[in-house]
Amino acid sequence: MHTKNFLTAGLFVLSVLFTFTTCDRRGNTRTGPSGIDTAGGVLRLSPDQAAQAGIETAKMEYRDMGGLLECTGIMEAQPQNIADVTAPVGGLVKSCSLHSGDYVSAGQCLAVLEHPDYIKIQQDFLETKSQWELYKEDFKRQGELTVENASSIKTMQQAQASFKATEVRLFALRSQLKLLGIDADSLNIGNISSTVNLTAPISGTITELKINLGKYVGPEQMACRIVDKNNLCLRLSITEKDVRWIKRGQEVDFSLTSEPMVRYPARVRSSSPLMEPTGDAFLILAGIMESRPWFNPGMKVKATIRTREHSCLTLPLSAVIFKDTSAWVFMQTAGGYSLAGIKTGLSDESRIEITEFPPGFSDSIIVTKGTSYLNSQWFHPQ
Repeated sequence: MHTKNFLTAGLFVLSVLFTFTTCDRRGNTRTGPSGIDTAGGVLRLSPDQAAQAGIETAKMEYRDMGGLLECTGIMEAQPQNIADVTAPVGGLVKSCSLHSGDYVSAGQCLAVLEHPDYIKIQQDFLETKSQWELYKEDFKRQGELTVENASSIKTMQQAQASFKATEVRLFALRSQLKLLGIDADSLNIGNISSTVNLTAPISGTITELKINLGKYVGPEQMACRIVDKNNLCLRLSITEKDVRWIKRGQEVDFSLTSEPMVRYPARVRSSSPLMEPTGDAFLILAGIMESRPWFNPGMKVKATIRTREHSCLTLPLSAVIFKDTSAWVFMQTAGGYSLAGIKTGLSDESRIEITEFPPGFSDSIIVTKGTSYLNSQWFHPQ
């Protein structure tokens, strides 16, 4: 009986000792092989351990920050530099000698279209023009007769109505001829044509070509797309916390993701006041300052935006621990070191802006060196 009680008491003591020496950091106490322990959310080091870890401390300081904002995006052409070419009046492709990738100049013939409707429009114009000239003379003559009381006012008004109606139709047909690229002033019965030229509205590179011989091209169908690559811009995404620092005219350095060592200059043109549909970023447009022949819409880029200086509370970059999407620092307390969550803003080569922090944090002593050691002991204890 005594032996059984003795064994029971011995097992109890061993279990208590085991609990106090192996409790993890979420418990009240942990003591590992290194002799480092935590209690109440405080990491405790001996003076020798702190010296060995190279721990240095400082308080937050106000500095003028002209930070560098990192972002990603793609190259794109602006709407005024993209042209989808269609036929204002439908026709069949009679000839086309261009290919995707070819450079074309504004006004250059892309294809020749043929259709009987083109003949009909020219015919209607010439007939209407003859009627207009006739009604013009009749209206003039009726006006003169009315003045001499040789004709009634009603007759003069009828002549005027016929003249005006014909003039409207003539103007409409002239506009249709202009859309077809036909010079109405030089059109006559001897040069009526069944074909028209489909021309380039802007200079640029053909990126899509969707026609072939005999294919019908109408106003609702795109024949080809032309992109002016000399005026590409960057479509960049910036986070919600950084968008407030973006201003028109700021300098941007960017590189292609396929060529990260080569940098090119750009400049901020505008920033969107609305968040993108993804709900996690704002759109920034930056104009490329020096275009290159190999730049193409859709290329992925990494960019750095240089912001204007402003006074703010900062810490050395070495003080901040980034874990997933959160930022943390170690504060020195009377009993050791505790972890505090913060939010950061701009940064430069050595310091980072602290935008949000716990109450009383501005007077706290922060670990600026040795954070890697404290981080390893806090999150990955030995």
